[in-house]
Amino acid sequence: MNNKNVILFSQFINEFGSGFSRIALIILVTDWFHNPVYVGILTFGVFVPEILLAAPIGYFVDKKAHLKSLLIQSSIASAISVIIIFLCVYFNLRNFVLLVICAVIYDIFSGFFDPIIVKLTVHLFEKNDYNKINSATSTARTSAGLFSGVLVTVFTSFMPIDYLFLFDFLSYVVISLVLLGLSEQSMVTQALRGNTGEEYKSNVWNSFGFVKQLLRDFPPLVPVLVTALLFNILLAPNSVYFSQISGEVFQNVKLMGVMDSFFSFGFLAGSVIYRFTYERVRIHTFLQISIVQVPASFLLFGESQNIISTLIGLLLLGSALPFFNISSKTVLQRVIPESKLATVSNSYFSLINLTQPIGLLGIPILINLFGIRVFSLVAGIAYLGLTLVILTTGKISTALD
Repeated sequence: MNNKNVILFSQFINEFGSGFSRIALIILVTDWFHNPVYVGILTFGVFVPEILLAAPIGYFVDKKAHLKSLLIQSSIASAISVIIIFLCVYFNLRNFVLLVICAVIYDIFSGFFDPIIVKLTVHLFEKNDYNKINSATSTARTSAGLFSGVLVTVFTSFMPIDYLFLFDFLSYVVISLVLLGLSEQSMVTQALRGNTGEEYKSNVWNSFGFVKQLLRDFPPLVPVLVTALLFNILLAPNSVYFSQISGEVFQNVKLMGVMDSFFSFGFLAGSVIYRFTYERVRIHTFLQISIVQVPASFLLFGESQNIISTLIGLLLLGSALPFFNISSKTVLQRVIPESKLATVSNSYFSLINLTQPIGLLGIPILINLFGIRVFSLVAGIAYLGLTLVILTTGKISTALD
């Protein structure tokens, strides 16, 4: 396999295996402790290290000369940590603290995968290929997530839950073997744009410092970051939207699974469309399209009382995310010095993820007070107004291309 295929296949297997553990952990905690508070603590316990360790992990990746060996080592470490979780389940060690510690360690090691892949993309491919690699990666990961979700649903009906962790362990074994075929010979030296230089001197624990310097050196990224922060707040409680629409609007909670599937298929469709149109559509245009799709889809699926229109709105919403995410990742790969790419890009995305609790905690309260239809109407109109301001003032600049 060539480098592109090795990266895509490893991404597919990584997302496929992680999907088993991700779902299995929630099922396990729910089954063992019968208390939603434990699920919340587990989620929070995994979420915090992802934010706090984003810059240090990126910094560690940037300091390593041989990314292939680091990727294999982190995959082996992830395999060891997930097999420890498997043993806890196999021997029925119902210790919540131990389970959380194992889950956090697993999440930390698996957190090395994305920044290494982001940097390898720059290290191994030409700048004009970043869009193609990123869109292909998004397609592979989304397909794997959908596939593993279906299989987990089937397997849990007749298979012990500890087998799900074993499948994830085997996926890391496969990844490690596949990565042996990766050729790390550099094809290009990252060309820098703007005034980025080598001026990223923030404390390694200060993700905000790295992002502040990035925005100072490349101002066209500011409206993209602001939009991303709003995206993350608005889209964080997706499951709440699906449950409220299925239950309150259509009085059929079984539709929740259908809605989630349509949203996921929209994401996959957006990734595929990006992959085949990136040569004809510029990055700033993809970003403009995506920020129009979000309020349009909210008004469509939130206000409609027709299930077909609602599902079309969810497809539209799902497809907006790869348009935005792939474009944002490509811009970062082009403007950040390769020597600091993992540190700064990891810090950028951790800042965006930091807004998730706002949406997860705040929006359900608003929906509970005003109802899903009123909320979606107000949110859709407000976001549409902001979108029109951004577009008419030209804030999404051609400099992003």
